Amino acid sequence: MKLSFLKDEQIVVVGHSDDLIQKVIEMLEFQNYDYSKNLVVFPGKRPSYYLKKALAQRLNHSFIPPLIFSADEFVNFLFKKISNACFIEAVEAVGIIYEICLRHDLLTTFFRKFDNFISFGFKLFNLFEELYIEGISIHQLKEVETLIDIPAKSQEKLRFLSIVYEDFYKELIDRNLCTRALRYRKLADSDDLESYLKFNNLIYAGFFAFTASEKKILQKLATLKNFYFLFQEEVKFNKKLFDKINLYSCPDTHAEVKVVGHLIENFPIDEKTVIVLPKSDTLFPLLRQGITFLKDEDYNISMGYPLSRTPIYGFFNNLFEAVNSMENNQIYVPAYFKFVLHPYTKNVLVKNSAELSRIIFHQIEDLFRSEEIPPFVELEWLEKEVPEIISANLKDFNLTVDDIKEHIKLIHNNTIKKFIIIRNIEEFINNCKDVLLFIYEKTTARFHYLFYPYVEFFIAQFEKIANSTIKSFQFEHIESYFNFFKNLVIFENVPFHGTPLKGLQILGFLETRNIKFKKVIFLDLNEGVFPDLSEDYLLPYSVRKIIDLPVYQDREKLIYYYFSLLVNNAEEVHLCYIKNDKNERSRFIEKIIWEIEKSVSEKLNIPIKSISWSVNLAAKRPSEIYKTEQIMTIINSLCLSPSAIDVYLDCGLKFYYFYILKLIKKKDISTEIEHSDIGIIVHESLKQYFKLRKGKKLHPGDFGNDIELIVNDIFLKKYGSKITGNLYLIKFQILQRLSELIEYYRKMAKEHQLKILEVEELIEESLFDTSFKYRIDLVENIDSSIIIVDYKTSGNENNYKIKFDKLDISDRQSWSKYIGSLQIPIYMLLYSRKYSINPLNLKGHYFLLGKSLINDEKVRFDPFTQIDQEEGIKIVSIILQTLLNEIKDKNTPFEPTSDFKNKCKFCDFQPICGTFTTPSKTS
Repeated sequence: MKLSFLKDEQIVVVGHSDDLIQKVIEMLEFQNYDYSKNLVVFPGKRPSYYLKKALAQRLNHSFIPPLIFSADEFVNFLFKKISNACFIEAVEAVGIIYEICLRHDLLTTFFRKFDNFISFGFKLFNLFEELYIEGISIHQLKEVETLIDIPAKSQEKLRFLSIVYEDFYKELIDRNLCTRALRYRKLADSDDLESYLKFNNLIYAGFFAFTASEKKILQKLATLKNFYFLFQEEVKFNKKLFDKINLYSCPDTHAEVKVVGHLIENFPIDEKTVIVLPKSDTLFPLLRQGITFLKDEDYNISMGYPLSRTPIYGFFNNLFEAVNSMENNQIYVPAYFKFVLHPYTKNVLVKNSAELSRIIFHQIEDLFRSEEIPPFVELEWLEKEVPEIISANLKDFNLTVDDIKEHIKLIHNNTIKKFIIIRNIEEFINNCKDVLLFIYEKTTARFHYLFYPYVEFFIAQFEKIANSTIKSFQFEHIESYFNFFKNLVIFENVPFHGTPLKGLQILGFLETRNIKFKKVIFLDLNEGVFPDLSEDYLLPYSVRKIIDLPVYQDREKLIYYYFSLLVNNAEEVHLCYIKNDKNERSRFIEKIIWEIEKSVSEKLNIPIKSISWSVNLAAKRPSEIYKTEQIMTIINSLCLSPSAIDVYLDCGLKFYYFYILKLIKKKDISTEIEHSDIGIIVHESLKQYFKLRKGKKLHPGDFGNDIELIVNDIFLKKYGSKITGNLYLIKFQILQRLSELIEYYRKMAKEHQLKILEVEELIEESLFDTSFKYRIDLVENIDSSIIIVDYKTSGNENNYKIKFDKLDISDRQSWSKYIGSLQIPIYMLLYSRKYSINPLNLKGHYFLLGKSLINDEKVRFDPFTQIDQEEGIKIVSIILQTLLNEIKDKNTPFEPTSDFKNKCKFCDFQPICGTFTTPSKTS
């Protein structure tokens, strides 16, 4: 920092271990407890609180304080005395830049739309502000702008930046508007500052680096005889720090906040204890998990929290997704439910009750889960017909059909319908404000203690835009207004207004500047977090160096200067960082260690407290379920299917949960197609196709291409007319595979005598004193052989194979290991009983549609290929009878699977059993 224009008597060097604020107090002039003839400027706002408190403690008497400013406040204070220009927001500046670009016809076709320009416009504005405050001339910019990649029209690209840069600040001056950089430049160029600074003392304290404009301002201030510049020495670490520093290596954020809780809980705390959070994401884990034992009044939070992480932003995001999903006045069902099930939406009061509102929307959710509802529905249908359907379930809650209708309409009218048609930014912003006020007035959200500050800040942002120069701007697409909202919010932080000097201090890093704390707890000391050197510059590093703009090394020096002072001046320091395969500790920790070692000329073994979770992730073996009289009553009334036997063979607990308790996983309201949905579509398509060809001898010409019409109709009914993306690809694959299957049957009809006997035939029979009920996909007659066919979307025959060569009937525990499925054998046994046919005269095939090729050799799998069919039928009969006896035996409990690794991986009941990891054999 070179400030050669300062006289020696104006420079006051403060030792790096001294208290800067106490030094400032010593320099203040006063008379009769009146310090108002002093003006003090710090880099930030926070030191003013500490200075006033220190004065109060020293005087123990009422007093008139000095005038204290942050650097920006000081510039604004003087600027208002020499100019009446209006301050503008960044988004207004972007609008002006956009107008300049259009005026000069500089933009490519894509960026001529404000929708597309706005993100780039913010980058341009930030660049111009940096150039202007650093005093970069148009001539300097022209020398380097050819090296910068910008989306200008090719013939204009060479002078794009210089043209817009020059016109932008000219236009601001012409319109009597100002930005931060313009205020600094205006002050730097002013020759009349002295007349506004009639103070006995003017003190600049705690600064490290300056922009070009700030240096010029300082140079003018230096001409005042009563100006003083207090500079705190850079830290030179020595071994003393070794004794007070504590390092903590943590596996994650939760471990960090637990460390904080341990450090705080058992020791007295006051405003001289600080927790520093360079990453705002850590704030709520700290409050909710780390220091839960403290009352709200025991600590003060002074840091910004991103608006984009607030529940209000999440609410608007869900609302905009729902509106953006609409086509032809129909709304996309998953997006609609994502919105209405947001806590703000579903808690809109009905009859002064939020609970009734939640019941209504969860009833609608259950309706959509249980019925085949198209992916797009009309809002009018939701408002008029859905209440009629669900009202019967809500009679006990004293809700009439009209009550439900009015409630749904109320929400739609005050949220979704406000954004269907938007004329300009002003209307959009006013609608956003109306929605937020509706949520504030009509829901329980206002009772959350953080909701009001969030709402207040959002409303303030909305008011700025509604009164700005861009309010009349229009976007071509509705979604562009939503993107505008995101751009408006993404860089904004909502401040927490606490009591600045009361209790434990929870601060962002910048808030710690110039303040001496006794106890410092610093979290998230990781590379990429602290220092955060991420760059989003339009100017490449090389260009910044050429025109002498600050680069990341300069920013790193600035951050390290204040960090080292904070650490050095504390009596007790705790530095926490996350250590895992994605994170490494900050370079600042390495630098501190290096500086200490350098001071003593030896390598020091600084102890690191490694924090780890003592967690046993091994799952316990699920307990067996013993059969009660009630369970036996249910079992004796069961009508089983062959697939139920497979389930029991795999896992007795799964059988119990599904067939006894009737537990079913809730279906997601989504058009994302699941594997089970594919199977349903395939079976339904083949059922419709083969029913048209049932009961007659088939020839090649009988196999027409109507499978395409059938598949299209099924998808239309199930998913609507808008089929895109992944859904379209799956539909295409299903159609292609079924077309190959039809071609397979066409060839078979040419080479064999083929007849379809039954399609989706219902079989109700009794076997071994047990009732069975199921449907057979297809029964064929090929060359006088009756074949039972079960379609499988899998292509792996091992899933259905019975390994007769390894199967030991006497070893019950081994059955699930060597039996893939008993479905086809049981089909054959039951079909033979129904039609009094010898099962040896039947065949059964799993038709593996998942095979890479549809051909006779691979696509049909006969489970009796490895054994004589008669012997195989006998073995299966013994096994089936044994399994049925077990199920009906009260003394045989339902046992868990013996193959946790493979059987539990995709089981719906895994959360109940807790088998996320494989249980040990001894558990």
